[in-house]
Amino acid sequence: MENVDAYPLQWPLGYKRTSERTKSLFKQTMDASQKFLRAELDRLKAQDIVVSSNIPVRKDGGMYSDYMNRRIADPGVAVYFTLKGKPLVMCCDRYESVWENVYAIGKGIEAMRGMDRWGISDFIERAFTGFAALPASTEDWYHVLGVAADAKHDDVVAAHRKLVKIHHPDKGGDPVQFDRVSRAFRAYLGYKV
Repeated sequence: MENVDAYPLQWPLGYKRTSERTKSLFKQTMDASQKFLRAELDRLKAQDIVVSSNIPVRKDGGMYSDYMNRRIADPGVAVYFTLKGKPLVMCCDRYESVWENVYAIGKGIEAMRGMDRWGISDFIERAFTGFAALPASTEDWYHVLGVAADAKHDDVVAAHRKLVKIHHPDKGGDPVQFDRVSRAFRAYLGYKV
């Protein structure tokens, strides 16, 4: 998906966040959890996949394993993809580490595919209507960044940096506001949001 970054985490607007995280009972390695999610997405025939988290991404699209078990302030994961031409998103931040949330999303997809295979009335089609990616914000980028529409480039960059420092989830900020600021800056740069 063109308008979604793998790093830092882009939590889908309007999706509820977990207030208290727990340790999972999953018996997986960090690498195995990533492979499992990718395999489930392949079986689903998902396209344009972006796994977004607060872990930097390697050139091959995988997350750096040495980061996956670290305690980070926001271990949430959002998986954006296209299924039969429709943009969708699934996200999880229930668990304490990123790899656990990656694995949980994979298990969710596996369960839905199983229900569909077992003949439970077009389950995947119906279930994924609830995971539709929300449309992009219609808010003007300059209002979000608090600058004039004709502001100089350096002023826009400075405003963006200031707001990112305030709202970054790893620094105790609001993830929804952080996403709003990130989208506004990408809109200013001319990216599709």
